[in-house]
Amino acid sequence: MKLHLGCGQVYLEGYVNIDYPLTKHTVQQTSVADEFADLTTLRYKAGSVDEVRMHHVFEHFPRTVASAMLASWHSWLKPRGVVHLEMPDFDETAKIVLDHRASEHDRKVAIRHIFGSNEAPWAVHYDGWSDTRLRDLFEAFGFKTDKIEKTAFMATRNITIIGYKATETPNKAEVIETAKKYLGGFNVDDSETEQRILKIWVNDFTDQLNKTFAK
Repeated sequence: MKLHLGCGQVYLEGYVNIDYPLTKHTVQQTSVADEFADLTTLRYKAGSVDEVRMHHVFEHFPRTVASAMLASWHSWLKPRGVVHLEMPDFDETAKIVLDHRASEHDRKVAIRHIFGSNEAPWAVHYDGWSDTRLRDLFEAFGFKTDKIEKTAFMATRNITIIGYKATETPNKAEVIETAKKYLGGFNVDDSETEQRILKIWVNDFTDQLNKTFAK
């Protein structure tokens, strides 16, 4: 079984194409989805999925939710099962924003690409991903990076990462400890305030993991 999550109007043969129902969309007028669902509620049996694929959707989730979803996908996947993600390349797109030689229009398009189109509550980007940060995320949660590709379209820059499940799925408690270490890397320092923030992040991660981690 191969999953195409957040399919929009792109139907991939050989995949289960899953998306929000049209009532949740603002611009899209038709749907090609095989199934309608909130992606943060999906759960599959352990070792039952061959591939999880997602194009320009991963960045729409907060870091805590996105990392918990990736950890859950690891639990769904068969050994060497694949995760295939495409999203804005924050670092390369930011270079356009900061380039004094770029036109004002291109800078505005690049800003939109970084932060989202904003025409719907979900049409925002919560995180800025790059090849380095994606590799770190994949390695933290048991994936080996197989391929990274960078592409350009007008004033936007994108990145694709393809990786495979390289480790056995740890138990939920071990995953949460991994998340604490990974998310802690975004703390400014070890102050009491930052540790309280980390605790909230780990709680949010755990709440999402409980929804989607394979049983």
